[in-house]
Amino acid sequence: MELTRARLILLGVAAAIAVAVLTAVLRTERSRELVLQIEPVGDPATLTVYVGGAVRAPGLYTLPRGSRVAEALAQADLLDEADVAGLPMADLLRDGQTLIVPERRASSSQPVANGDGSAITSAIPVGKAPAGLVNVNTASQAELESLPGIGPVLAQRIIDYRTTHGPFVTLDDLEAVRGISARMVESLRGLATTES
Repeated sequence: MELTRARLILLGVAAAIAVAVLTAVLRTERSRELVLQIEPVGDPATLTVYVGGAVRAPGLYTLPRGSRVAEALAQADLLDEADVAGLPMADLLRDGQTLIVPERRASSSQPVANGDGSAITSAIPVGKAPAGLVNVNTASQAELESLPGIGPVLAQRIIDYRTTHGPFVTLDDLEAVRGISARMVESLRGLATTES
């Protein structure tokens, strides 16, 4: 019986030591600080802007920081009907900025919001296309809501999408907007367009 008692004491001491070591290891692991280093994406010496509207080559352009609106528009190659009179050509560009160049024949214009909520450096023509079709690239929220199946929520989603991603090339591109199906796009044919 004496031998069993000694074993129990020895086993208890070993268990206490194991618990103490485990506790010390866990405390050490918790006290270590996690160092998170975030590296910038892309080259900090450049910025990327979207240029669309009355240009030959709409798309994304990467320019050196400190570039001006005029430099981005020169890269996109302005069309003859581009109306640059109201554009702030000397303004500095911001990374992620959207520039939409209006056409000269447009009689009215409306400021457009940038993806971050700030104003885009230019404006786009507002209203209906020549044949009485609603141009989904330039229509106001009210004009979009005049289309069948397009209520205030979908109209705002269309505006937000074109502001963030640039103009729609075809009506089929509307399917990228959440809530718009291929069937709905078919119902808009003959009522809406993507061309001025």
